[in-house]
Amino acid sequence: MATTYSTPGVFVEERTLFPPSVAAVATAVPAFIGYTARAQDDSDNKPLGFVPARISSLLEYELYFGGDFQPSSYEVTVTNTTIAAINAKTGPDNRRYHLYKAVRHFFDNGGGPCYIVSTGLFPAPVKLGNLTNDRQLLAGLDSIRAVDEPTILLFPDAVELTEAELGSIQVEALRQCETLNDRFVLMDIREGFRKAAVGNDPIAKFRDNVGTENLKYGAAYYPWLYTTYAPDLSFDLLTLKKPDPGNANNLINLTQGDLDALSSNPTEAALVQRVTQTGADTKAFVDALAAATSPALTRATISPLKTHFDRLTATFLNATPNSTREQFTAIITFVRTLALSLQTLDAATLDATLQASLDALKADATFIGSLTNLIKIEKNAALLTDLMPAGRNAAAVDTDYASLNNTVWVGNVAVSTLTADASINIGANGATSIKAKGANVLSAELFANAAQRLINTVDNLFKSSLLSKTSAEQQLFAQHPWFKGLATRFKRDMALVPPSGAVAGVYASVDRTRGVWKAPANVSLNAVIGPAVRLEDKEQADLNVHGTGKSVNVIRAFTGKGILIWGARTLAGNDNEWRYVPVRRFFTFAEESIKKATEPFVFEPNDANTWVRVKAMVENFLTLQWRAGALAGARPEQAFYVKVGLNETMTALDVLEGRMIVEIGMAAVRPAEFIILRFSHKMQES
Repeated sequence: MATTYSTPGVFVEERTLFPPSVAAVATAVPAFIGYTARAQDDSDNKPLGFVPARISSLLEYELYFGGDFQPSSYEVTVTNTTIAAINAKTGPDNRRYHLYKAVRHFFDNGGGPCYIVSTGLFPAPVKLGNLTNDRQLLAGLDSIRAVDEPTILLFPDAVELTEAELGSIQVEALRQCETLNDRFVLMDIREGFRKAAVGNDPIAKFRDNVGTENLKYGAAYYPWLYTTYAPDLSFDLLTLKKPDPGNANNLINLTQGDLDALSSNPTEAALVQRVTQTGADTKAFVDALAAATSPALTRATISPLKTHFDRLTATFLNATPNSTREQFTAIITFVRTLALSLQTLDAATLDATLQASLDALKADATFIGSLTNLIKIEKNAALLTDLMPAGRNAAAVDTDYASLNNTVWVGNVAVSTLTADASINIGANGATSIKAKGANVLSAELFANAAQRLINTVDNLFKSSLLSKTSAEQQLFAQHPWFKGLATRFKRDMALVPPSGAVAGVYASVDRTRGVWKAPANVSLNAVIGPAVRLEDKEQADLNVHGTGKSVNVIRAFTGKGILIWGARTLAGNDNEWRYVPVRRFFTFAEESIKKATEPFVFEPNDANTWVRVKAMVENFLTLQWRAGALAGARPEQAFYVKVGLNETMTALDVLEGRMIVEIGMAAVRPAEFIILRFSHKMQES
């Protein structure tokens, strides 16, 4: 409506003549769905379970979701000294999780921003679940539905489900893609480390369970990959499963005869004996400290102990008034536990190097004095009354330290003869609260020096024990034939992962460097040692072109080239329109970009002025795509068309009913999947 002018003067009017532009949407933002070590944003204490979280690096993933799964043991099944299988164990069950390695593989292969949906914490079993009372993988998939940015869906942990359950979540993911029309599914094959065999064909099982609907929105990749992500191999985490009666025993607890049976060579037997002893030493340390500390110390957190002490101190200084006594008690308990661990260690049979370190410590009068000072400080009457639990007295301290009675650690006297220290004034500086009094104790030179010396000493002993153990393990796994074979097999089997994470990284990399219309194939993979199954041309033929149309893209090893993705078909392999991954993904990209750019025209007048602006906007966008190489044609009119208008795409009834219909046709470029070189003889002409 024109402006009505009433006052004389000069007026300026600005008119919009140019059509708006189409902003290209992101094309390779995957959403990873699966199980994690944790799911917490510590910055605002926000739980992240079933909350899609956007990250841009593996460091961010580890900040919010932790690291990889650490099994309680690795079970080695042995038949006549031959390794039949290695399984990651948690309790009685095998446990494998693939999400962390998939995310790592994604970033290593060129991935960028992505979303993580944690559907549970280790070591919960991988389950399909539902959307109501058992929220698991299916609920995780549903939670990403409302987030607009993700364009790729993958759930590597789902390969641990049954064939039918895996098929169910794959079908549901395809349905979500069809409904939203802005994303694509990358699928892994269950047991994709196996080669097809009579009665056990993982490809056939996959095709049977993935359904027949919406197949143009997904692609499957095979086989699994041996990566460079092998976990560290520790001798004391191995259990040996005997074929009969089939019981599993930790290798440290096996009889010497059991271990000797693995080799008749005395030198090799000595390697086993040394690593067994050093492993037992380290375990003694862990057991002695973990039993009386909260949170319990583990092999991963026991060193450095100073960090744990500082954490306990910070917790006390920041505690609420009703928990300060409990937190101060935790500090004293921690220090006492370190002192008692020395006698526990001294009573054990130790490696010669560790025993020598312990003997030198016994002769250190300064250290012995520091240890006795800590006991005397704990007997301080004011400390016991004001800072420790009710009823705590000197006699209770004597009881707690009873194992040190008449040992060299307290000067070969009874602990009860050590008199309470009175030099520390816990009420100094007008302190009246438990926090202020406790701070006086912690800052007192006598306590601080004695505690620091004890912490450093035990820390160094543990490091010495761990160093001896690590050295012994390295020698064993390098020089003992059987354990060398075990180490090789372990690094291979435990680094086996489904390929979807790496493929998602390639999608992101190719989209960024070449464009979404370029097939993500004939591209080498990073952080990969090799495919779990090596396939030749004839073996790939049935995977790439199949009567059902359910094509499976193969990852192959080529001499001189590396490990390449060697396929670019969707599951709709018999569909001439949607056969290829880049065609499907380019259409999704164009549809979503144009859709978002057209939204401002909703409720605009449905007349020729609006139609011209919309048509110009879409044509400008498609011209840019044609120039970039996404559309085939010598001229723009050969590469695409845009139609809109009365009696062209709409009837009068359409206009009356509020419909503006825009028809868009695109000649998307397609990959040269088969290059055929035809040779023939030519007659000599001169």
